[in-house]
Amino acid sequence: MKKLFLCLSLVFLISCGAKTDFEIKNADGETGIIVQTNGSIIINNEVNGNISKDGTVTDKNGTVIATIGEGNILQDSEGKTLIKIDENGKMDNGSETFIEWSENGELMRGNESTGMKISPVKNDAYRNASIVFFLYSSFGS
Repeated sequence: MKKLFLCLSLVFLISCGAKTDFEIKNADGETGIIVQTNGSIIINNEVNGNISKDGTVTDKNGTVIATIGEGNILQDSEGKTLIKIDENGKMDNGSETFIEWSENGELMRGNESTGMKISPVKNDAYRNASIVFFLYSSFGS
């Protein structure tokens, strides 16, 4: 009976754990960024912050560090424009070379691959993936 209880408890704990919404992997297939379904952003096996479904990013202390404002503009906590990111995750920094996710989940700069991929490939994650990727690549972890 004791063994059955322990087995059931283990199954329960595993099923209650946070699940991955998406991962961003580098050209070598190594996972660099994980975003869980609850919005937790994990980098180097450490929770670094959170992203809401509407694209608001907070640090691990809950302080807002970036939000998507009017016109798809990603702004920092002081309202400074960082980059434009549309609903499909297309990033526009004004250089006329867009950075966006391909149909197979590859991050493209114009027609060139950056080597980064999202897994699993799902269009509804592209915007938040672009937000997290942009902030990480611009400001580090």
